[in-house]
Amino acid sequence: MEANIRHRRLYAFYNSKVLNALYIIGVVSLLQIGYLQSLIVPVVCSSVSFTLFIGYSLWLWIKKPARLVINAWMSNLTFWFTLYFLAVAAMKATALWWYVFPIVAAIILMFINLIRPHDEVFDI
Repeated sequence: MEANIRHRRLYAFYNSKVLNALYIIGVVSLLQIGYLQSLIVPVVCSSVSFTLFIGYSLWLWIKKPARLVINAWMSNLTFWFTLYFLAVAAMKATALWWYVFPIVAAIILMFINLIRPHDEVFDI
């Protein structure tokens, strides 16, 4: 049974492969602030990621492309990266492995996505 999508552009926005990849990069970069004790590299990386996120979002809403590549699997995993970031930031963890794990998980996620893509071209 196919789900009834009320707002197709909003659905494509939430499940966009590019936006979810940029969001994961931004969250993993911000998470490194707690371990590196330096603001320069993580803030620059996350700022570039979120700037590209905003630019792509504006392109999506203003130019209104007819098709977009979506990846619902990556969208679902983005939620877990956000939840992990909030948990680690709230605990103010000091162990190295709390900060290495999301980098390794993001790299594994990207490789799995390259090997077994869950992409779908979505007509808006």
